[in-house]
Amino acid sequence: MVLIFGKGKTGLSVKDFLDNKNIQNILIDDNDSYNLNNIDYIVISPGVPFSHKIYKEAKKRKIPVFTDIELGYKYFKGEIVAITGTDGKTTTTTIIYNILKSHFEKTYIGGNYGIPFTDILKETEDGIAVLELSSFQIYSIKDFRPNIAVFLNISTDHLDWHKKYKHYLLSKLKIFKNQQENDYAVLNFSYQFLRDLNIKSKKLFFSLTPLPEEYKGIYIKDNYFWIRAEDEIKLFPIEKVKLKGKHNLENVMAGLIVGYIKGVPIEKMEEVIQNFKPLEHRIEYVDTINGVDFYNDSKATTVQAVYRAVESFNNKIILILGGINKGGDFSALKNFKDKIKKVFIIGKSKEEIKDMIKDFADYSLEESLQDAVLKAMEIAEKGDTILFSPGCASFDMFKNYADRGNKFKDIVKRVKEEKNETL
Repeated sequence: MVLIFGKGKTGLSVKDFLDNKNIQNILIDDNDSYNLNNIDYIVISPGVPFSHKIYKEAKKRKIPVFTDIELGYKYFKGEIVAITGTDGKTTTTTIIYNILKSHFEKTYIGGNYGIPFTDILKETEDGIAVLELSSFQIYSIKDFRPNIAVFLNISTDHLDWHKKYKHYLLSKLKIFKNQQENDYAVLNFSYQFLRDLNIKSKKLFFSLTPLPEEYKGIYIKDNYFWIRAEDEIKLFPIEKVKLKGKHNLENVMAGLIVGYIKGVPIEKMEEVIQNFKPLEHRIEYVDTINGVDFYNDSKATTVQAVYRAVESFNNKIILILGGINKGGDFSALKNFKDKIKKVFIIGKSKEEIKDMIKDFADYSLEESLQDAVLKAMEIAEKGDTILFSPGCASFDMFKNYADRGNKFKDIVKRVKEEKNETL
């Protein structure tokens, strides 16, 4: 008997999958009473904190606990590309999926992306599965072994769940634990601990600057992407990338090196990258009103993401941020004190954020996102950018980051309509 904990999208998908396999199961959540008698293993939904009593009860009875990722791995016979990191997972996962799909018809996307692994298994048990993995999903890995594992970056995200940064980091690094000598680890060269990582798989790095001779991977030189494996291969100019920011160049390089590993022709990869547009809520251009550009970066839930967004622009920024801080230190934005014209802060953590930026930034505390947008417009001049990059979780004022981003876009749309009516 399998106990499925969590009645959301993942739990329902797992139940459907097990039903199709004629495996006895029971679906519950916190509102249901349950006992663990005769339970062989527990499939738990992503996001259930490790402190939850079900983990403790399962450990006491020596009942295995894992997510849909581990369950899916037991049945999937194809290849797996797994992507993790604090920021950029969804963009990179989508890039990798598009690159591989251009050459391999049986390529599928899922995981933290919003499609449970068990949904893919309803369609096929082979091909290539490109899976975005959160730290929640990786934490419960037992046997899961990706053929290619991509580690993008790390910052103090989800400290509410993991409590300690070291615990969060170790959780992310479990993505490599079952890899063997013929597997690949694609790593961000800018992190020393990744360069020093002692793992069995072959390490390939991506870097914004030329790699030292002893390292293999992908890098940028003279505004071109280059791959160093057996030989040095010149790919195509970085100007082909339509995404803003250095972080997106890193995301693209991670995608290109995966494509290279899998033997996707360079011209196919170039076409995918050239046609790839920003995903919604990720430094997404919204509109221009009176010469002022509006960008929606609601997916930015960490200071690192805000930093990278601000870094992407060369003009003056009016920044709207705030929500529930996830342990981030907003004083890092001091590096952009000459670029940031003013900061409008909303949400539960606004006082905390104010204290971090008050020494170097002009700021204003606002009660709502609409107030922040309207106040930002009052001081905006032609050529400025109003950037909504919260750097926080959304749950104090919105359903989720998508709801938050859509509300921002709705406000901008209404403002434009009102201005047009007054002309």
